[in-house]
Amino acid sequence: MTTTPLPAGPDDAMRELLAALLGPDTAAASPLPRGTGQDGEVPLTEGQRQLWFLQQLWPEATTYHVCTALRLRGALHAPALERALADLLARQPALRTAVRTARRGRPQGLLHPLGSGQAPAVEDLPGRSPEEREAQIQRAARAELAMPFDLATGPLIRARLLRFAGTDHALVLTFHHLVVDGWSMRIILRDLAALYSARAGGPPARLPELHHQYADFAAWQQDGLSGSPRYAAALDHWRRTLAQAPQESTPPPEPPPEPAADPAADRTGQRLGRSLHFDLPAATVREVRSLAARQASSPFAVCHAAFTLWLARATGRTDLVTGVPSCGRPFPELDDVVGYFVNLLPLRSRLHAESTFAATVRAAHATVAAALDHDLLPFDRIVSALGVPRRPGVQPLVQVMCQLVGDRSVGGDAGDWHGLAVAEVRILHDDEARFDLELDLREEGPDRIQGCLTVDARRYGERRAERIRDEYCELLSLLSRRPDTLLGPLLDGATPLPGFDDASKREGTR
Repeated sequence: MTTTPLPAGPDDAMRELLAALLGPDTAAASPLPRGTGQDGEVPLTEGQRQLWFLQQLWPEATTYHVCTALRLRGALHAPALERALADLLARQPALRTAVRTARRGRPQGLLHPLGSGQAPAVEDLPGRSPEEREAQIQRAARAELAMPFDLATGPLIRARLLRFAGTDHALVLTFHHLVVDGWSMRIILRDLAALYSARAGGPPARLPELHHQYADFAAWQQDGLSGSPRYAAALDHWRRTLAQAPQESTPPPEPPPEPAADPAADRTGQRLGRSLHFDLPAATVREVRSLAARQASSPFAVCHAAFTLWLARATGRTDLVTGVPSCGRPFPELDDVVGYFVNLLPLRSRLHAESTFAATVRAAHATVAAALDHDLLPFDRIVSALGVPRRPGVQPLVQVMCQLVGDRSVGGDAGDWHGLAVAEVRILHDDEARFDLELDLREEGPDRIQGCLTVDARRYGERRAERIRDEYCELLSLLSRRPDTLLGPLLDGATPLPGFDDASKREGTR
């Protein structure tokens, strides 16, 4: 098969840079096994076992659900879509995973046989106005996100097709995080487009040949990770980098505390979240990209530097730890494989009053590069290596998270879906809070970055969340335009930002 690369994103560019700098000799040396799980039983990764354990504690929890929706305009061939979904499950076996309780109460992964995938549930919704159709997609996505998966029976994927008219459909895909991550969603949308096109009468699917599967990675993590030449180096890096690091970097809750959350949340183990969706102004996006290029950095380094400065103002601290997800794929052979690879990297930032914002961006870029070079170690092993105490209800080491993911749009070329015009729909809902505060940024083209700020609703009210969003956007805009600004005057959270009016409504952030 001919390889079709995924769209480039900030993580892709960073990995290419590291590969050029480090050379082939530093690649993880432990070879991946092949053919793992052909008997139907598959090993689980450390991340999967952790998600399984959480689900045993709270079977009704939906915190780790992932949903995407596609608007399909044109003459959809429904049988071709059903067969394409079956082809996807055949190509990416991780999507057929279920997890049962085996001996001594330990989890065991199982692969459903081929052909056991569910056909899309079809819902006819004729006569809706354009606004009602958009609202129906949001309702369907929220309903799917609120419906628990049974990990023991699987499969951990659901498909729902909304039929508004003969040439207007929406496909809602929902997964349990145990079988996908953000990188995997890009793969799934690309593969599904090619597989549908082939089934609908187009050319054969031109997709990368897969020599390994997720189960091979899980087997390697169990048996080969600790023996990898890079394992000891990664362990040493995190011990040095995080020595005497602050164990909490979260802004204080607003006084007085908000009323207790819905008791149903306690039964499901979920922390109720409050999500604010926004777009960065196009002018800010252009300034961010320009500054990143001038500093030989990345847009993420700029966005993260502004985030840590906001966090310093909110906490009164200049030594901070923030969580940044990495793709968690230590072998290039896994770049086209679907699975739960993502790893959480604890990035330590030290801000200095005499530094400029440009210097802070360069420091952030170097910190990210070093972290990605040592992302072989799963987050839980980092926590254990540091001896960080675990407390109920408190995420160890990382309570705030920041990420920027690359453009993963599937629209623009109708030929990708054999005559269909396809666009991804932005799902607007309140996420369950996995952290005290989480900033998710997503590139949607050269001049567009979408944002979603999710806060723990028990700690921060709606007005506080709005102020967090506005202050961050103002900081990012201000410092991208004036990168030579010294941090000193800005580190005091009591000092108003230049030009920031608490009562103003920022264009592009509402």
